[in-house]
Amino acid sequence: MSLAEGGIMPDEKPMNAGGPFRREAQAVDVMTGEGSAGPRTSSNAAGERLRNYDRLRLGLASLIQSALRLISEKDNPEAYRQCRDLLTSLAEDRFTLAVVGQFNRGKSSLMNAVLGMDRLPVGIVPLTSVITKVSYGNPERALIEFRGSSLKDEIPLDRLADFVTEAGNPGNQKQIEAAEVQLPSEFLRRGLFFVDTPGVGSSISANTFTTERFLPQADAVIFVTSFDSPLGQSELEFFRKVREHVRKVFLVVNKSDLVKPQEREHVLNFIRQRLEEEAGLREPRLFALSALAGLEAKLSASERRLSESGLPALEQSLVEFLTREKTGEVLLRICERASLLLEDVRLKTQTQTGTDEPPLPKTPTEHSAMVNAGAAKPNRAQSSALGEIIGQLIKLREELQGEDRNAAAPRLEIKPVPEAELMEAARKACLVCTRVADSMMKFMAQFQYQVFSSEAERTALARHGGLCPLHTWQYAEIASPQGISSSYPRVLMEVSSRLSRLARSETPVSLSARTNALTTGPDKCSACQAQAEAENSVLDEITGQLTPPGAKEPSSLPVLCLSHLSAVLKRLPNDGLARRLLEFEAVLFERLAENMQRYALKHDALRRHLNSADERIAYHHGLSQLVGDKRLQAPWHVEKLI
Repeated sequence: MSLAEGGIMPDEKPMNAGGPFRREAQAVDVMTGEGSAGPRTSSNAAGERLRNYDRLRLGLASLIQSALRLISEKDNPEAYRQCRDLLTSLAEDRFTLAVVGQFNRGKSSLMNAVLGMDRLPVGIVPLTSVITKVSYGNPERALIEFRGSSLKDEIPLDRLADFVTEAGNPGNQKQIEAAEVQLPSEFLRRGLFFVDTPGVGSSISANTFTTERFLPQADAVIFVTSFDSPLGQSELEFFRKVREHVRKVFLVVNKSDLVKPQEREHVLNFIRQRLEEEAGLREPRLFALSALAGLEAKLSASERRLSESGLPALEQSLVEFLTREKTGEVLLRICERASLLLEDVRLKTQTQTGTDEPPLPKTPTEHSAMVNAGAAKPNRAQSSALGEIIGQLIKLREELQGEDRNAAAPRLEIKPVPEAELMEAARKACLVCTRVADSMMKFMAQFQYQVFSSEAERTALARHGGLCPLHTWQYAEIASPQGISSSYPRVLMEVSSRLSRLARSETPVSLSARTNALTTGPDKCSACQAQAEAENSVLDEITGQLTPPGAKEPSSLPVLCLSHLSAVLKRLPNDGLARRLLEFEAVLFERLAENMQRYALKHDALRRHLNSADERIAYHHGLSQLVGDKRLQAPWHVEKLI
């Protein structure tokens, strides 16, 4: 959550860099068609639209997943297949946005600016005839696809220019089909698939052919021209070809920083007039911007410079179109298909459920018996469950059809977390758990050696009745049978002696309680005491780092499980810092939940290869965030010790 240190003017308000949906800046809408500005909407609201779309998509998927588990693949294979097909559509959720235009118009620079990362190679010479795809991923990497091969080679991102530029790969001698760059961008994570096409109109004729061949695969296009060479005849002809294949085109006039402010409107009027007269557009909307200035503004965390660059208007329009198209068309269509499909299954179920139907099973055993006997046909319970799902689908459809369907659900304002930092946090375990678990591993290694080699240690162990149950079995995991057999006989003999004394006791009413007391608890377990001391030490260290004397709030926050979050909050004197830590954890828990949902969806849709590394490990990290490291869990509450 750190802010960039340099490049901020004294009168500027800092913002989070790193992408269009992790800021709180106002997006100024640039309109040249009607000469007016559009509504001022924060880019944080744009991010909320994307998050709301994801909420609707995953919610719809959850309902269909529930239905899939109610439908028998054996008895109703067609309905089962259709359900899975709907899940596949949701799992493969992707919106392809191609960036096209003549070479040297700043297409790659524009993509870098939108993503808030200087990753794609740029230059004044034409690139090779290689499509560069940009998708979501962490860590950052590049994958190279070769012609005639289904295999992909992974290369360091800083070597991308060796494969996609004319300087590194003249005439595409390396026979590259495409390059895919994976970056930690919130924009990309929400389903956008950016495509950087070769510049048309250059001396490399293959570039134009490659770009034109790709156009039918695009859901929308950003067409880039520039102020220093605005919409020449060849560009206009190519624009007509773009419109033949793609319904939605965003018209960007780049390099606004190269002309004086009073000259910009003249250039924009010229472009607009050509589009109206020669391309048949009515009042075309142009996005006048400087991609270079926009990228520099994001990297320097300058809100004012970003607004002046004109980039936020394009970003806002992209998000509005993306969420409107996907919510209004894709989700609504899938929701309606699911409702019709499940209603048909339910009607068939009701038809098959008659007076001769066997009674509903009352216990799991009865249900298993019915299944084994071949009597597990659709029944009233299944019909009722399907009816409930259909009812929820109807409510979801109404939400999708509503006038405010693109607005995010009401939500408390939470300070944004940069995507790269959030992705890193989702991969980390609780800092306290990790440190304490390492400490306890060292303790156990030393303990098992000491009780094996020291008579005094064995005597002390016997006096305490051994370790608690949790740490006894952790000790057994690293000790050898010889070590245990040498160290624990005295413990067992001590317990034997105490049981004998209890047997001869004259107070039989307390035998149960006194026998139970022979099991070692945390107050007598030396490992529990060592764990508590280690936890206190780490918690004090973290608190000190969060609240250094005379310093500002920390630039980054630790990842903590719930129990250790509570322990840290007890120690924090700063209420504002405590709330910031809670906000960070709230965003992290939300991210882990989304990753788990994404994993389950792709698993049920038989699209497991689409799961990212973060999604594959989300189940484990989600549970660890909730209850802490399993190596440290005991049947008593940690706060009693710390």
